[in-house]
Amino acid sequence: MDVSNDEPRTRDFFDEFGFTVPVAFDAGQSVAGRSFGVIGTPTNYLPDASGRIVWRHYGYRPGDEIAVRQKVEGLLEDG
Repeated sequence: MDVSNDEPRTRDFFDEFGFTVPVAFDAGQSVAGRSFGVIGTPTNYLPDASGRIVWRHYGYRPGDEIAVRQKVEGLLEDG
């Protein structure tokens, strides 16, 4: 879900990098905040194989990708 106010820029970004996942736009953040508990961006959710959210991460600092990788690898090992 994109909470920016620049839908064309987001679509251009998706096109440039070949992303094919669907994206929803919520410029006012009414859905993101209320329905998904987004308190900052980026907000990342990691679902398990059944679709249950097992981990959330808010914001970004260099090195955060290490924690994300560890969580993903752990879920893949657990099946």
